[in-house]
Amino acid sequence: MSAQNNVKSDKLLTMLFDDGMYTELTPMASDDGVVTACGKVQGQSVYAFARSADFDGAMTASQAEKLKKLYALALKTGYPLVGFYMGSGAKVAQGNMLLDSLGGLVASAGRLSGVVPQISVVIGDVVSSTAMLASSADFVVMTQDAKLSMFADSECSGMGKAAIVTEEAGDAVDAVINLISYLPANNLSGAPVASRVVPCADCVFDKDSVLALYEKSGEGAQVSLARLQGIVVGCVKTLGKSLDCKTCKKIAKFVKLCDAFSIPVITQVDATEFECLNGANAVLSAYTDATTVKISVVTGQATGPVYMTLAGSAGRIDAVLAMQGAVVSPVKPEAAAYIALGDTLTGTVAEQDAQIAQYVATELSAENAAKAGYIDDVADSTTLRNKLINYLDILSSKRESSLPKKHSTI
Repeated sequence: MSAQNNVKSDKLLTMLFDDGMYTELTPMASDDGVVTACGKVQGQSVYAFARSADFDGAMTASQAEKLKKLYALALKTGYPLVGFYMGSGAKVAQGNMLLDSLGGLVASAGRLSGVVPQISVVIGDVVSSTAMLASSADFVVMTQDAKLSMFADSECSGMGKAAIVTEEAGDAVDAVINLISYLPANNLSGAPVASRVVPCADCVFDKDSVLALYEKSGEGAQVSLARLQGIVVGCVKTLGKSLDCKTCKKIAKFVKLCDAFSIPVITQVDATEFECLNGANAVLSAYTDATTVKISVVTGQATGPVYMTLAGSAGRIDAVLAMQGAVVSPVKPEAAAYIALGDTLTGTVAEQDAQIAQYVATELSAENAAKAGYIDDVADSTTLRNKLINYLDILSSKRESSLPKKHSTI
């Protein structure tokens, strides 16, 4: 490894760990350009590795073997793992030996999935087998000039895989440090609880606590981590649009991740339809299989399959709230009103529209749904935060086991 790249790897690790202090693991091993280490990040023990761009960024068999040992340590001790990728290919001259080592490394990452949080930091062009490894992490943080792709000449930058996109490498390290503060050490630990709670005057969650994720994909919904009364929660917020396939994929992945680490999921529902059957099934499977706490808030319209999945019995939601003025309907509200009113619709078009609006506001209201038992409570902007805090407390001891199966096939 060149001196320049040595400094780069060391600098990244120094920036990551508290006070720049860490223990390098197997420092005497031949590593062909990779440093593995363990240290504290915001007081939490974390493993990390930093690969340099030496050997034209090519992954070698010795690197892969060294990283496999690090993954094995993370599995044994239950510490999160952060990997820095400055650029990569594969050292083709090593042939099948490299493929075998890389295959074992990718398998190690798969085995670790859902056990400890894995974060990949991509600050160069990462391609081929190494891209598979980097993209298999729970979170991918990328700089805006980086690339994550199967092919070096691909026009796809892979930004859709990124949970967070930053301008520079230093910003990426800061993003990782912040992200780790929201995550449990492993699937048997609770997420960190903030020691100081600052309520936000005009939002539900604690002040400055919302960490937006996957902003480059799925425009029909936002997903984020946040704190509510100091407790980390996962937030899914639909935006009043139909839910397309990319949006559904984003929601499903995020809910599965939260469930893996027992992070409660709060879903804000305002959507009338799914655009894609496969996407709808993916979201339904994620919510149905999730055993973590699930609280939904109908903020606008919750219609048909969207209501069933995100706020109803199909998604096995633990508590369903609604905002005043919200609408719950088996089909699009206007269509439901037209069907129900039938021949009683009279007068001009404007008068008929007024009758339909009146029907939607009364018969399809959240209050009516609450009276029928489909909504647990109705809130307004001044009471929603406290009601959510109360339900989190009520459900904090939730114990629910999955059925004895390997996995869902949906």
